[in-house]
Formats: sequence, C-alpha cells, structure tokens
Amino acid sequence: MRNIIRIACALALFCGLGSGAPAAEGNPALIGELRLPTGLAIGGVPFGGISGLDYDPHSGLFYAVSDDRAENGPARFYKLKLTFAPRGGLAVDIVDTVALRGDGGALFAAKDVDPEGISLDPRTGLIAWSSEGDRQGRPAIVEADIGGYKRRSFEIPDYYLPDGERTRGVRDNLAFEGLSHAPDGGTLFAVIENALVQDGDKATLRDGSPVRILALDPQSGRARAEYVYVTEPIPRAATGVPPYADNGVSAVLALDGGRLLVVERSFAMGYGNTVKVFEASLDGATDVLGRASLREGVHTPVVKKHLFTLEEGTFGLDLDNIEGLSFGPEVDGRRTLVLVSDNNFNPRGQVTQFILLAFDPDKPSP
Repeated sequence: MRNIIRIACALALFCGLGSGAPAAEGNPALIGELRLPTGLAIGGVPFGGISGLDYDPHSGLFYAVSDDRAENGPARFYKLKLTFAPRGGLAVDIVDTVALRGDGGALFAAKDVDPEGISLDPRTGLIAWSSEGDRQGRPAIVEADIGGYKRRSFEIPDYYLPDGERTRGVRDNLAFEGLSHAPDGGTLFAVIENALVQDGDKATLRDGSPVRILALDPQSGRARAEYVYVTEPIPRAATGVPPYADNGVSAVLALDGGRLLVVERSFAMGYGNTVKVFEASLDGATDVLGRASLREGVHTPVVKKHLFTLEEGTFGLDLDNIEGLSFGPEVDGRRTLVLVSDNNFNPRGQVTQFILLAFDPDKPSP
C-alpha cells in the first residue's frame, strides 16, 4: 500500500557534542534525531518494529524492514525518505509500505516469519532480507524484487538449522540480525546475533559470544566463506527487576569486501541501552565454512576496532533499541550514518528513533 506521510521533529538538533562544540576528527557528531511514537498506524497497520535499514543513494530512499511476525499486519518493509534542514529539523516521509511474500506470492502466516535484516543489491536493484525463524525456528535469507515477491532463498549451511532437541543451530530470536551487501555487490554478509548453540554460550557479564559472519555469493546464492566475530561481554549488569541484561550483534554495514561496521547493542534492566560500533576486518581471519562446531579445532577470529559508543545521555539522547545501521545522504558535505530503533510495538516508553550522525569510518580517530 502506498502512503506518503511526512513526520518532522519539532526542534532541530545541530552537529556537536551536547554543548554544541564540533566533534573531534574521527568521532561522530549528532546532526539530528527523530522519534516516532508507538501507535502510529498507516492504513490501520502499526508502523514500527524497524530492525534493518539500507540506503539507496540513487533514489534517495531508505529500505526499512519491520520485524512484525505477520501478527499486526503483513510481514513488510517500508520505503522512507529522510531529510534534514538546519531550520526545519529532521523529517521522514513514509513513502510506501510493501508486503513481503513467500513461495507462490503468498503472504506469510502469523508467526511463520521474523524479518530482521534488509539490503539492496547495488548491481541488480533486488533486495535481500533475512528471517530469524519460522514456526520451526528455521532461519532464512531471501532475495525478492522491489515489490516484495520472493525470487529465491539463499543456501544456508545445515548447522544453522535447529534440531529437535535444540542442541544445534541458531537460538530463538538470536539468528540473522545483520545483513549488508558489499558496495560493489560482490558479497552479501549475514551475521547472527549470538553464538550457535553448538559453538558456545550467549554473551555474559564476563565473556563475549562467538558469532558467525556468513559471506554469500549473490549470483549463485551459495555461501563462499564464513568467519567468527567475538562480541564484547555485557557492559552493564541489570539494576532493575527482572534482572535481565544482554549483548549481541544487532546490525552490520559493509564498507568493502573485507571490512564491516558492526553494531553491538546491549540492554540492561534498570539502565537502558548501550550501543557500541566496531570496525571488523576479515583479513587474516580463519574461514570456518563447513565447520559444524567452533568447539572443534582452532580458528582466528576477525580483528575488531572500537569506533564509538552511544549510551544513555550521549548527545543528550534517551537511547532506544538500536537495530538498524546505514549510510545516509551527505549533509553539508559530511558523510553520515543513520541508526534506527525497533520499538517492539511496545506502547510503554519505546519509540521508533532515527539518529543521524556525521561520521566517516575511513577517517581514523585521534
């Protein structure tokens, strides 16, 4: 369904570090923030659940996938246009809502899909999107046309598929979160949020979790390589009830065929969210494709470099559940990153939050 709705923030937030001072070279600077309230609906279907984001510089549109498991409306992605004017603030146009379809063009049944990542193939104009699991918990990576119709599924190694005893495969709700094509379209990267059951534990306050980066060939649809990325431990303990805290990969963005920006998003009850952004280099990492368990043999994980952290209060922000990362349009000649949150369709305090940062990952930090 095609609806063009413009929503703008009431107050522009300018580039700077809280006080309005310019950011140091290599550090991010806030350009603007926009918060959309949970409860916003388009044609009776709630807007939200944004879990993946990708930008098409040719059309100026963002593709944003909702992780609605076809329970509040059809599984879907949105076409968005994000604009910033120094005196007009940050604004988003919700240009279109596109239903995702499965085999034979059918809409997905409730709870039989869990969309989490989306990426536009720069060579073909087709989209790839990932699902964390169907009713049997089986993850998927799908190629579709711009109308949301499925063309094919990418081949996923069998060791990602859960067995009946849940002693193997992806954990529930911790599968393919990050999805990104290399800028030349030669590789599609897919990253899981926490370790496969047979590979290790989820992140704890003491240890990180070994997650897999799957490198797929967009032409053949097959995996060509696989690498291990180790997350940070949970950065903060819970201080609230229930005493829940986690950390995992929530988004990735390919810089080229061998480097990725990786978002690690943590939540601690009683504190809130912590978002750390790293640059991961695949150079020198062991290719573990075909290795059913990382507990067997030795491997060298990817090298990661911390770039920046966003916490509660950074830039004066009340940080929400960041799950999407994309490059954005240049603003005053500056390269930008856009982060977006998943509101979980939760009316109790959560929102869809867009954060626009001036940041160039190719400029080293001081």
